[in-house]
Amino acid sequence: MTDHASSSARQDPPAVEIGWMIDRDLPPDRREAARSAAEAMRTALAEGMPQFRWVVDTQAAPPLGDTGQIEPVQLLDRAETLRDAKGWDFVLVVTARELRGRERAEVLGVTSGIFATALVSTAHLGASEGAGLRLQALAMHLFGRLNGLAPDESGTWMRRIDGPDDLDGMQGYAPDALQDLTERMETVADLRVEEMGAARQGPVAFYARSLWHNRAALPRTILRMRPWSFPLHLRRLTTAAGSALAVLVMTAESWEVAANLSLPTIAVLSLAAIAATSAYLIRVQRLVAGRQGPLREQRAVSNAGTVVAVGIGMAVTWAAVFAVAWLLATALFGDALLEGWTGMSGAALRVRLAALAAALSVVIGALGASFEPYGYFRHVTQVDDEI
Repeated sequence: MTDHASSSARQDPPAVEIGWMIDRDLPPDRREAARSAAEAMRTALAEGMPQFRWVVDTQAAPPLGDTGQIEPVQLLDRAETLRDAKGWDFVLVVTARELRGRERAEVLGVTSGIFATALVSTAHLGASEGAGLRLQALAMHLFGRLNGLAPDESGTWMRRIDGPDDLDGMQGYAPDALQDLTERMETVADLRVEEMGAARQGPVAFYARSLWHNRAALPRTILRMRPWSFPLHLRRLTTAAGSALAVLVMTAESWEVAANLSLPTIAVLSLAAIAATSAYLIRVQRLVAGRQGPLREQRAVSNAGTVVAVGIGMAVTWAAVFAVAWLLATALFGDALLEGWTGMSGAALRVRLAALAAALSVVIGALGASFEPYGYFRHVTQVDDEI
């Protein structure tokens, strides 16, 4: 490359690439509306943030060969495969099928920050005449949500959406929202780690460099998965852990075992239980994407974020079970009874029992969580919002 060409390349604005994966099952008029919405998105983003080169690509997606509602995680997996192949920064999937929601009966769209992907269903957008404008408005709203913008009561693209009629009349981003998006895009448009040649150094070095490069974004990735909500949303995990807790606390043998174990030993058992159950759930629920194709920065960050979030979620579950066990041990078991069972009593014994019961209960809880219906565990952990 000549010096002139090199200088010209350096002066090119950084690119942000967005892929639209359009389902072939869409009727022809809806497919055309999706392509028009993709071009309208490119134009709107280029006008609002001209310091970036906006690349919006559309790809036809083969049908899944099924009908009826579809699990969002199925589309997220397909989107990730195509995103890795194309090198897109974001993916927007448009399907004619209804998205299966966990919080809403009728779902217009879904966002998943860990996949940098938004899903759109045209099933509830209404008549074809206005579907194109509604599709564009919904795409812009989801793009904002993917990048940290919160819904509000304005007339902009970030207006709160309770139904398809709320998509009518949306116009533009507010100035402060546009500023937030610009700052976010500055990090997105940076040179990717795989473009720096780090992939040739091996997977360990690549992951280390990717995580360091995204050290500011990684906490956001983890927080999007809401690991503190595991005990509330994963009902089978909570039910199994609660059932085990009730048996362990009420059994004299559990108290005897706790009395004969030191606090450091129980602490090690608790850490081992959290680590083992996290690894088990990640494997059985297929939460981490396997190696397919070349190493990608986005996949490295999403995999690492998932592992950390699940570990935090199981630690939160352990802490919740520990608190309940300690309360039960304090409220129901007096010193005289404990003296008769174990020959000792006091607060230290209750703490040991609570920690031991928590460690064993999270193991049983993880076995219960493994029986969650297909897609439910991943929906809870990997889907940010249902719109």
